[in-house]
Amino acid sequence: MNFKPGAKGLPNIPRMGMRMQIPDKYNNVNWFGRGPEENYSDRNTGAFVGLYEKSVDDLYFAYASPQENGNRTDTRWIALTGDQGAGLMVTGAPILSWSALYFTQEDLSQEDRGTKHTSDLQKRDFISLNLDHKQMGVGGDTSWGAWPHGEYRLPPREYSYNFRLSPVKPN
Repeated sequence: MNFKPGAKGLPNIPRMGMRMQIPDKYNNVNWFGRGPEENYSDRNTGAFVGLYEKSVDDLYFAYASPQENGNRTDTRWIALTGDQGAGLMVTGAPILSWSALYFTQEDLSQEDRGTKHTSDLQKRDFISLNLDHKQMGVGGDTSWGAWPHGEYRLPPREYSYNFRLSPVKPN
């Protein structure tokens, strides 16, 4: 993926990556990266690089108000498989950030905070998979309205990244 901003004076970019939908049967997730809990570029020093395993259901954190959720950083590879072991392998070149949820970004978005609650969400019949080069940090050092520090923002400039998608054979 290569990105070049088409104009000057654009705002910071929240996320630079790709999203896709995969069948909900690939609900077993193994990854080699930071975990086991969600983490972001400015909130990952307590999440250690290792080999982790969770279900897609367990990757979601039920905040009272739906919001960006479930990201993992510094990941070398992710395998999403079904109960028989077949599935999809994503390999970063060299690393990526990702999330896999039964909710889309639109499901987690709201015009004003508090206008939607986690109990309002309807689980989709697919997995929404984000494969990101980078994502802006969550900020909030001094209050929840505070912007991330400069080094955790994504200014509008050229970006490029690579990853490989491979099938996983059943056991």
